[in-house]
Amino acid sequence: MYATIHQFRSPLGACDLGDGALGAATLTQLGGPAGAVVTFWPDAASADAAAARRPAGTTWLDTGSYRVTDAHWASDAATYAQLTWFDGPRGAEQSAAELRAGRERIWPAVRDVEGVGASYTLIAEDRSLAVVGFGASTATIEAVQEAIMATELLAGEDPALLPGPDRVDLHRVLHAALPAPAGAR
Repeated sequence: MYATIHQFRSPLGACDLGDGALGAATLTQLGGPAGAVVTFWPDAASADAAAARRPAGTTWLDTGSYRVTDAHWASDAATYAQLTWFDGPRGAEQSAAELRAGRERIWPAVRDVEGVGASYTLIAEDRSLAVVGFGASTATIEAVQEAIMATELLAGEDPALLPGPDRVDLHRVLHAALPAPAGAR
C-alpha cells in the first residue's frame, strides 16, 4: 500500500485527488489554518500520479508520496490525529532503527491505550518518515505521547540513531475512511 499527503492552508472544500483510492482522511490542524489530506493507494504509480494533482480552490503547500511500511489498527477511533514528521534525507541505518523502534517498542506500548485508533508509518524515497496516528480524543493523543516517552530502549537500539521527530502536528479529523490493515483486530 502507498499513501500521499497533500498539505494545505485555508479551508478545504470538496476535493478529488483521483479515482482508485483505498481510503483517505482530511485533517485540519488545531490552532491554525493548515491541514493535510492523507490518501491511501494500491500502488506507487497511483500515489505518484495523485501527488502531482492539486485541485483548485485550496492553497496547497507541499505534497509527498510514500510507501506504507507499517499499518496497525487498535480501533476505528478517528476524531483526532497526530502527524509526526521525520525529515529526510535519512541514512539507511537511521531509517532502519526508526522503523524497528516503531514496530517493536512504540506500537506495543501504545496499542492498548484507551481510544487509540489506526496508525500508519509512511516512508518516502529519501527515507523521510511520516507517522499518522488516529485517536478518539486529545487526551488519547497525550496518553500515547506519555506511553512513548515512558518506553525504554530495546537491546541493540542506538540512541544516536533515534534523535526524535522534526515536528509534530495535532489535527482534528474532518473526514476519515481508513483502510484497515490485514489481520486488524
